[in-house]
Amino acid sequence: MARDSVPTIDEFRPVVLRVLLDGKERRVREIVELVANDIGLSAEAREEKVSSGLHRYVNRITWACSGLTFAGLLDRPKRGHYRITDDGKDVGKRGLASYSEKDMLEWSAWRAYQQEVAARRKSSPEDSDVVTGDDADPIDVMHSAEHDFNNQTETALRKRLQESSPEFFEKAVIELLWAMGYGGAHGEKEHVGRSGDGGIDGIIRQDALGLSSIYIQAKRYADGNRVGGLEMRNFMGSLVNRGGNLGVFITTSTFLNAAKEAAAVYPHGTIILIDGLQLTSLMLDYGVAVNTARQFTLYEIDDDFFEDGTA
Repeated sequence: MARDSVPTIDEFRPVVLRVLLDGKERRVREIVELVANDIGLSAEAREEKVSSGLHRYVNRITWACSGLTFAGLLDRPKRGHYRITDDGKDVGKRGLASYSEKDMLEWSAWRAYQQEVAARRKSSPEDSDVVTGDDADPIDVMHSAEHDFNNQTETALRKRLQESSPEFFEKAVIELLWAMGYGGAHGEKEHVGRSGDGGIDGIIRQDALGLSSIYIQAKRYADGNRVGGLEMRNFMGSLVNRGGNLGVFITTSTFLNAAKEAAAVYPHGTIILIDGLQLTSLMLDYGVAVNTARQFTLYEIDDDFFEDGTA
């Protein structure tokens, strides 16, 4: 048990799986109540709240569902709904009292999730280590926790994009470039992706006359399916056919060296490559497909107030 009277996330995970063993799809609020009733959570424990105002048991059960989904033990048929998988049933039948993040490393999906979060930390030197401990600077601790939370959000976002339809993904990347300021005050955006689109999924015209346009190719690829030289050459051919000198190729996956080398020598302009890690980082930076979950304000003493004798 935690220091409070509500079970930990680790303790909630096996209960979540147990109440879903019947295989039915359920809304998260229904799961929360099933879990609370299953363990006989007291009325006092149900009243405990975290600093955001959310009930503590609801918060922890929701996080338990999220982690189990990344491990492949639950799936999300639709928004706010969960259903147990065959692997989840296997764990749910074990009669566990607790199931930790370390325990979930038995599942390849969870290992891949953790590896991606670690890769995001490594890509930003300031986030290479999560700052903790009694001797740590409180501001450093908060800054580190913020970046670690956002790294996990970016990882979750990439998974959601991979699960979306190709058309949705194409529109999402157009919205991102628009949010980044491409198009300016008088430009326009167009989604043109369709069967036989010739390698162009979107166009952003940066001025009223369309004299400067950015051509976009979007590939919603699963992990292991990397953009290669052939896809890049096809995109380059489409740019040439349209007289384009500015291209952006975006994927949820990564690029093979052949694709990078081809883009680097495009003779008629510039092609920018954005892989899945950079894509979701940019989406957080520009507020696309995400909301601000919480903001904190830190105060310090205003020495001038005292020195000037303002009071």
